Amino acid sequence: MNQTIRQLYDRKSVRVFTDEPITYDEKQMILTSALQAPTAGNMTLYSILDIQEQSLKDELAKRCDNQPFIAKAPLVLIFLVDFQKWYDIFNAYCEESPKIEEADLFLASQDCVIAAQNAVVAAQSMGIGSCYIGDIMENFEINRKLLHLPKYALPYSMVVFGKPTQ
Repeated sequence: MNQTIRQLYDRKSVRVFTDEPITYDEKQMILTSALQAPTAGNMTLYSILDIQEQSLKDELAKRCDNQPFIAKAPLVLIFLVDFQKWYDIFNAYCEESPKIEEADLFLASQDCVIAAQNAVVAAQSMGIGSCYIGDIMENFEINRKLLHLPKYALPYSMVVFGKPTQ
């Protein structure tokens, strides 16, 4: 079995992290790996928020089923279904506004989770643990307000990262 497949088999959700920070280079590698994910029609219908403000992490931990490990994670990324940038570009160059349909949501949500999985696999390869937080989608309307998101962007997946304990 090759190393990549072994790491996929060995991966588990990590909810307890050491105090060791994720370095700038590690974070950049995780984000760059996420951006290497394939997207529908090369449209990249997602964005990634890097949540650094502690008070925001604390609030997300409460809103996402009172999971305090979220607030303690050294790296918190929220993957957004993001039609806003596409909508804005379309409106800048076309006379009529685009119609966003259900199928577009499906494509954008796939873009999101593929990018998130790339980030998780990259982190795993560097010895960094992760945990998906699906609760970010629950009450997405209030989470959208918390994150000051525009009309056509919504939080779809959150992943927390950190160095796992033994």
